[in-house]
Amino acid sequence: MYKPCIIKKARQIYINGYELEDLIQIGALALIKAAKKYQLGRKVAFTTYAVTVIRNSFNEELRKVLSKKLDENFKCSLNSLNKDGIEFIEVLVSDENVEADAISREQISVLAKALEKLSEDEREIIQWFYFENKPLKEYAKAKGIALNTAAKRKQRAIEKLKNYFFSYKIS
Repeated sequence: MYKPCIIKKARQIYINGYELEDLIQIGALALIKAAKKYQLGRKVAFTTYAVTVIRNSFNEELRKVLSKKLDENFKCSLNSLNKDGIEFIEVLVSDENVEADAISREQISVLAKALEKLSEDEREIIQWFYFENKPLKEYAKAKGIALNTAAKRKQRAIEKLKNYFFSYKIS
């Protein structure tokens, strides 16, 4: 009795790789499922309920096939080779350079430790000259010392920093 309805609904849908007979089989199984689940005394007629269940079963099958195809198309390793023989991980573009950022953070950390080893005057002149980009002459004038004394202080601080960097070992 419902076979013409199943055939009509099966012809209205296309699922790649499925023949009409496959879809009719899916519709028939859906009809059996609808008969088992239908409750007598409902406001909806069985025919309406059955047609909805059949249509939904076709749509569900289509969703399964599409999600399976998508999974197959997008499953790959970043270490897989592309058509040019290059790993996918190598061709990913990013604005971030994680390696350079890690190195910069390490260098800043080492510099901070090195600056802690300097005296207050030495730290101050390094801050003034290198971080604030102010002339050594202005530092000497602000501190009330000779320019030659300021230059020696700066040189002494640089030598201490160099010694620290050369003796620093990454643990």
